Amino acid sequence: MNLEVYKWENQVLLLFAASENDAEFIKQKGLNRKNMQGIAERQLVVLELVPGGNAADMREDLLKKFDVEAAGYTLLLLGKDGMEKYRSRTAVSLEEVFKIIDQMPMRRQEMRKQD
Repeated sequence: MNLEVYKWENQVLLLFAASENDAEFIKQKGLNRKNMQGIAERQLVVLELVPGGNAADMREDLLKKFDVEAAGYTLLLLGKDGMEKYRSRTAVSLEEVFKIIDQMPMRRQEMRKQD
């Protein structure tokens, strides 16, 4: 799997952590679970780039591509164009992520179509 399958279709939230036991990773997963409706509304794809995660096979390549340290936690938000839009080394409320997404031109166009 590679990120090209999401280009122009989805925003992507990449969660990098050295292990599934990383405190920030665990916190982020909890925040994500509380916001499943917002994730679905925005067609946001969440990829867990940890050993044993849902995108473990892509981890090494994406660590290099986005210049992410293998140790510790990093969250990256990619726009539909595949470019990095936001980065954090700590867990982030999805309300903050949604504000960023909702300002993106393609998302604003989607919201106008829904009205």
